[in-house]
Amino acid sequence: MKKFILPVIMLALISGCDSSDDDVNSVDPLRQQVVENYASLVLANYTDAITTAKILQTQVNAFLAAPTGKGLEDCKTAWLNSRVPYLQTETFRFYDGPIDAAADNYEGLINAWPLDEAYIDYVVDDAKAGVINNLTAYPTITEAVLLSDNEKNGETDVKVGYHAIEFLLWGQDLYKDSPGKRPYTDYVTGGSASNQVRRGQYLKIVTDLLVKDLQSVSAQWETTGAYRKDFTAAANVEQSLINIFNGMGKLTKGELSGERMTVLLASKDQEDEHSCFSDNTKNDFIYDETGIYNVYLGKYTKTDGTVLDGPGLNDLVLAKNASVNTTMIAKLDASVAAINAIPAPVDQSVTTSPDSFKAAITALRTQADQLSVAAQAIGISLTIPESN
Repeated sequence: MKKFILPVIMLALISGCDSSDDDVNSVDPLRQQVVENYASLVLANYTDAITTAKILQTQVNAFLAAPTGKGLEDCKTAWLNSRVPYLQTETFRFYDGPIDAAADNYEGLINAWPLDEAYIDYVVDDAKAGVINNLTAYPTITEAVLLSDNEKNGETDVKVGYHAIEFLLWGQDLYKDSPGKRPYTDYVTGGSASNQVRRGQYLKIVTDLLVKDLQSVSAQWETTGAYRKDFTAAANVEQSLINIFNGMGKLTKGELSGERMTVLLASKDQEDEHSCFSDNTKNDFIYDETGIYNVYLGKYTKTDGTVLDGPGLNDLVLAKNASVNTTMIAKLDASVAAINAIPAPVDQSVTTSPDSFKAAITALRTQADQLSVAAQAIGISLTIPESN
């Protein structure tokens, strides 16, 4: 998780909102509908993230009860599947909403990276590394212990979340031709490595915690949730539209094109790769961009194939300036194409195909610029910072 600074964003053409009846009654019905549809898509997306995380939880429990090679592969498949909906939720970040609120730090508990794996378990040059193998400092492994110790030694000291689970399933990626190759016997008593039971305890704790944290975030977007009620209130529609653009813009520029692509391209260091253990990073790029596109169109395809489609930002922009809307969609399409053109796995293509990274970075930055133009078309002056 990266620290971020709120951008300077101003409303133009519309004065500040208050709670008076006249002001509430003056809200553009389409703007209200866009905000309400957005909230519905957020809930549907997080619901899918929970559903797939629970499938992962079921597979992990089954694997730990009777570890086998197939069981470990089933866990990996479930983890990969769980990432598809979650990554699409990342555009709901960056405006101090339920996922980012400092008081709970759910984003840091769910998806923090980069992760220094030596804080969790053995690594190639230290068989005794990490919580799992340090019985003196960590005589027992519990949720409370991991939460209190998370990021204790800095932001790469990540002990919970998707990427901790990823490492526990795949192990280090030391290979050019594949992701990590952790053997299932790391979880078999008397098998490979040491402290197999503790490793299983750790995996179960962080998987259970992931489900719980996703549920806590999603609950605030339920129709009865206090946050959703405030977000969709007529008096808050304009601020909510700002927040929606903010999430899209900051994910596009500072996070996706910046931290996840530009930094990796410059360093060529696998530690800067988002999902480095599983070689899933290209999909991270794809589904982050999918999430941004979803929000612009007001559309989301659930994991069961159901399509939710309602008023989106594109409808607002189209009503004000059809040309700007056409260009915005073209820029989104260009980013999708550029990301898809990056060869997988990313840890190899960042060296062998750097131009594909440069093209994707350029497309995303252009997309961010056009988001500001689209916002301006509906009366919002938006400045997207270089970093978050």
